[in-house]
Amino acid sequence: MPDSRLNTTEALAKHLGISRWTVSRVLNGHEGVKPETVRRVRQAIEELDFQPSALARGLRGGQTATIGVCFQDLDSPILAMRAAALQQQLREQGYHTVIELSGAGADLERHALRRFVAQHVDGIVLIFSRLPSDDPVLELLEREKIPSFWVDPENAVPGDKVTLNRSHSMKLVLEHLAELGHRRIALLGIDPLDRFGSLRMPGLKRHAPKVGLDFERDFLSVFHPGETRQSFDYGRELAAKLIATAKGKLPTAIIALNDRIAIGIINRLREEGIRVPEDVSVVGHDNIAVAEHFHPPLTTVDQQTDRLMHLAVRGLLDRLEPGAAPSPGRSLTVQPRLVVRNSTAPARG
Repeated sequence: MPDSRLNTTEALAKHLGISRWTVSRVLNGHEGVKPETVRRVRQAIEELDFQPSALARGLRGGQTATIGVCFQDLDSPILAMRAAALQQQLREQGYHTVIELSGAGADLERHALRRFVAQHVDGIVLIFSRLPSDDPVLELLEREKIPSFWVDPENAVPGDKVTLNRSHSMKLVLEHLAELGHRRIALLGIDPLDRFGSLRMPGLKRHAPKVGLDFERDFLSVFHPGETRQSFDYGRELAAKLIATAKGKLPTAIIALNDRIAIGIINRLREEGIRVPEDVSVVGHDNIAVAEHFHPPLTTVDQQTDRLMHLAVRGLLDRLEPGAAPSPGRSLTVQPRLVVRNSTAPARG
């Protein structure tokens, strides 16, 4: 006779002889489950009067079908894109998300992780984490046996992680500009001491000789040391500084830290009568939504956000699979993609 006390998805899955993820997908109404399996799950739910309690599962040491997600803020379009993609993919797997914004410092990130532990989340995803590898809060996660997955962490943290290959993104950009005949290139907003700039400089220096460029001779770097803004206004300020520095001899191409900075640059150049791409080509990074609809449409690097989040979700769910054996942390890498639009053209002259 069926056990009427079953009240967790894991127990129901075991009762039916199927995976917990399949039960979760049926419970959340997702497609992709065989009709016969859906029928069996629904019949068992009715017969057992199945009413799972997420909090009760968590307090008993079971799973709550909840994932904690922590990132800095929603002001950054690429962060918002990643968070949305992550939430959607987790929802498709039958999970709810609890989102915490950590702002500019690591303290709020630590507080967020402690709240996740108190809420009995099943796992945690951290995007652009600033936590050091020896932070005490990581010991708490390990002690509580809460799996975590890191997306583009700032430091060499332990455990599972996935990163975007920003060195390869610079390779793609340099190859594109070299094919168009650009021999003098400005780097705007790429601070070698900033977390994102430091990931691109090695790629620029490594790949410049491969396309016939000398980094010291052919590149002009313009940035405000220590600047944390990545905004349209910052792009305008950098463009003004470039114009003043170049003294009428502008480089024929500009590589910007991100799309918002690139758009601010183009607007400022336009005010000075400098045409894009006829006089100067401009390349952004991130492929945010406005990049395609700006004038001219922006050549940029796509971060393959869906792929990044898919690997994070899949990796985390592998750790949550009942009976999963402990294994060393995995480091995964996603290759970006260059999206060529109308903001780049053959070098003038």
